[in-house]
Formats: sequence, C-alpha cells, structure tokens
Amino acid sequence: MRQTLAIKAAPMDKDTPAAANEPQAPRPSMPSAAELYEMIAEAAYFRAQKRGFTPGAEAEDWLHAEAEVMERVRKAFTGSPTA
Repeated sequence: MRQTLAIKAAPMDKDTPAAANEPQAPRPSMPSAAELYEMIAEAAYFRAQKRGFTPGAEAEDWLHAEAEVMERVRKAFTGSPTA
C-alpha cells in the first residue's frame, strides 16, 4: 500500500516557488442576480437612511448603491478596482 501511495503522490517541482506548489484557497462563488439585487437594495436603504429618507433621491440612492456593490464584487473576483 505504501508503494501505491508513493506512486500517486506527485513530486514537488523544484524549479517552482514553494507558494506555487501549495493548494490554492477556494475562490468565493459569484453572487447570483437575486443576491446582487438584495445587496444593492440594502446599500440603497442605508444611503436613504443616512439622508433622513427625504423623498426625491431614491433613484440616485439606487445608482450609487449599485456602483458601490458592483465595485466590491469586482474587487473580490479580480483583485483590482477595474475589470
């Protein structure tokens, strides 16, 4: 049995840096459309709350919240602020 395990185990590449040979952390899964909608709605709500729920700026709250959420998602999946 030891011989079988030794055959299955791949040797570490000596030319590759040690960090490259370590297992990669799993990437988070992309949020669904419904999850994105909820995230944007929550961010828009907090923007409206911050301004005292004064009527007339709901669309602006939503657009700013959408941009903020999409930027956070972009950073989480690309590691940079732009796609």
